[in-house]
Amino acid sequence: MNIESIRQTILDDRTKGIPGGTEPFALSDIARQGWNVLREDLPLPLMVIRRSALDHNAAVFGQYLSTNHLSLAPHGKTTMAPQIFAEQLANGGWAITAATASQVQVMRAYGVPRIILANQLVGRTNVLAIAREINADPGFDFLCFVDSVAQLETMARHLADIRLDHPIRLLIEIGVKGGRTGVRNPAEALALSAAIATADPGKFRFAGVATFEGVAPGLDRSTEPVAELADTILDIVRALPGAHYAGLEEFVLSGGGSSYFDIIADKFSTLALDIPVRVLLRSGCYVTNDSGSYKAAQDAANADPRRHWKSELKPALEAWSYVQSVPEPGLAFLTIGKRDVPYDAGLPRPFKLYRPGTGFLDVGEAEVFATNDQHAYVRLGPTTDWRVGDMIASGISHPCTAFDKWRFLPVVDDAYNVIDGVLTFF
Repeated sequence: MNIESIRQTILDDRTKGIPGGTEPFALSDIARQGWNVLREDLPLPLMVIRRSALDHNAAVFGQYLSTNHLSLAPHGKTTMAPQIFAEQLANGGWAITAATASQVQVMRAYGVPRIILANQLVGRTNVLAIAREINADPGFDFLCFVDSVAQLETMARHLADIRLDHPIRLLIEIGVKGGRTGVRNPAEALALSAAIATADPGKFRFAGVATFEGVAPGLDRSTEPVAELADTILDIVRALPGAHYAGLEEFVLSGGGSSYFDIIADKFSTLALDIPVRVLLRSGCYVTNDSGSYKAAQDAANADPRRHWKSELKPALEAWSYVQSVPEPGLAFLTIGKRDVPYDAGLPRPFKLYRPGTGFLDVGEAEVFATNDQHAYVRLGPTTDWRVGDMIASGISHPCTAFDKWRFLPVVDDAYNVIDGVLTFF
């Protein structure tokens, strides 16, 4: 990948997270600023990435993939940070996953060589944008989801007057009733496979089957819907006529978000065809994990004797803010809100307190129970000692809606020295 232009991006105090009065500087020079979060060198609120946690998660997940002979196309929508994409590919990633054509354009601008659009490619401008990327680079490998003959026909219509350097590779998406996108039954999947087989081979080529198990109804009660969906998909693949995938170098079988990837991996790894099968996970949140919903999913997997995921991913994102007011007993306000932290899958969880001039202290009993645009409401326990000016680190829930609130995120070491910076492109 070619991320040097990101490293040379000029930052100044118009960027959230950069101190007022800072002279413009290149991102590559950020460590030379000598900043430390605990010294109050940077303005709060601030979302930081802990380097040690990133490295830990990459090593742990990489070992899991290697041990179980799995491939990874991490979902890029989580971070939309090409610097992180580059690390993920360098650590063995097979591809990067996107959700929109505009995300594909960002990834291609920085040289991602293989992209999976884990979504339906629809709309003239979107289809033509992908065609331009394919024709601009013979080495660019593009795969996308398809879940209807209507979608296939729509793409074909938009490409009618265009010659592609190489075809779009298609993954039939399998869904569930009451879920999200994806064909709903084996008959629809087989009909779509047949339509792809008769489509223009210069434009489209069948590549395999994919799913996203994280929206299967009933997951609030058990993980059985994931196993049932995986079994259905295996039955569909085994029912596909061999002629539909004849001549392929491999069959791509993809699933695995960030909560149930181990169940999908165990099931999909049982598939045997007369060509190699690439079991491809698309987990995106493993890289930073979190302190909320994905931590809970990890804990559930570790506690379930039937599941094989028994490792620990560490939260790499910390949202730092000040205590700005303690207007009444048991109530405090933080300088952080909906514009700074996720609130769709749980609110921030305070877990560290640093008092300037004193050091780290017990954070006590504290629960964020509401947020406004720029405020967090915190319920304090009777013995909790929070004071105005205290610095609070909170864990977040759902990395995908954390990164999108920050163009710039400082990377810190375990002493909270700023050693690097990451830019996002949402």
